Amino acid sequence: MDGPTAEPPPPPPPHLSELILSLEQATLMAKELPSTTNPTHLNQIHTSLHYAHQHLSTFLSTLQFPPPLMAAENSLSSANGAAAPDGREPMQIGDDDDDGVVEETSKYIIDEVEEKMRDCFIKNKRPKRPLSPSAAAFIEEKRLSDDGFVGRVKNYDPHAMRIRALDLVYQFHG
Repeated sequence: MDGPTAEPPPPPPPHLSELILSLEQATLMAKELPSTTNPTHLNQIHTSLHYAHQHLSTFLSTLQFPPPLMAAENSLSSANGAAAPDGREPMQIGDDDDDGVVEETSKYIIDEVEEKMRDCFIKNKRPKRPLSPSAAAFIEEKRLSDDGFVGRVKNYDPHAMRIRALDLVYQFHG
């Protein structure tokens, strides 16, 4: 051997090269489809597409696909109760001991998420406008009158209450 020389890949089998040619021709003809109105040209396009379809079908029918490794979860055998030849259901190969552990773990996770969701709340996109002092006084008076403290709020003056509160603040922090 003179050294590592790369040999060209072997030529594809004749049916594969015919498939490639027919697909390329069908692609070119399909691109002309919107622009033509000639019936003979439309017939040629149809023939080319039909020929490519035949080649593709023949090629796909010759392929040998490997069998699937595992049965699907929603396969016919598990849906209608048909079991495997040895009498077991295909999807029940594992131990059933892990079910309790998985269930406890999932319950723990669900409880954790529920606790976190209790602290969550949806914040309004637009903040509410603050109440005017007279509206706040009215609401406070109504709340107190509903509680039975009607006598205390009859002469409620929000301005005087504010001044008294400020006096207390200045008295102890001034």
